[in-house]
Amino acid sequence: MSEVEAGAGMEVIDEQRCRRLLGQAHLGRLGFTFRSLPIILPVNYTLDLDQIVFRSESGSILSAAIAHDVACLEVDDHDDFDHTGWSVLATGRLGEIEDQARLDRLHHLPLPAWRPMSRPHYLQLSVDLISGRRLNPAR
Repeated sequence: MSEVEAGAGMEVIDEQRCRRLLGQAHLGRLGFTFRSLPIILPVNYTLDLDQIVFRSESGSILSAAIAHDVACLEVDDHDDFDHTGWSVLATGRLGEIEDQARLDRLHHLPLPAWRPMSRPHYLQLSVDLISGRRLNPAR
């Protein structure tokens, strides 16, 4: 059961539903720090073994993954007409995927790319914390 925040038309989404919504989307915003500054970048992702998996050539993301930094991925959807929507935030640690058997398997997962990458690194974000909100202003 989800709880509704008093009079705000905002509903807290339970963990199971958050995970389903996370699995239905494939574009999110990755938030992390680089040189002590916050960075938010769009990433295409998929879920694998309860991990968020994506490819990147970005030096800043790769550096954060090598250091196993804490990061978060935010995904959402909305309807401009009826002003409803949802947002899910997954927080965990970044890491580079180096296991060859897993990399071979990941090549067959649906993982769209915005642009061709000559030397992509496969990265993962654990889902240690997950939360979500649904906006229902008419309620």
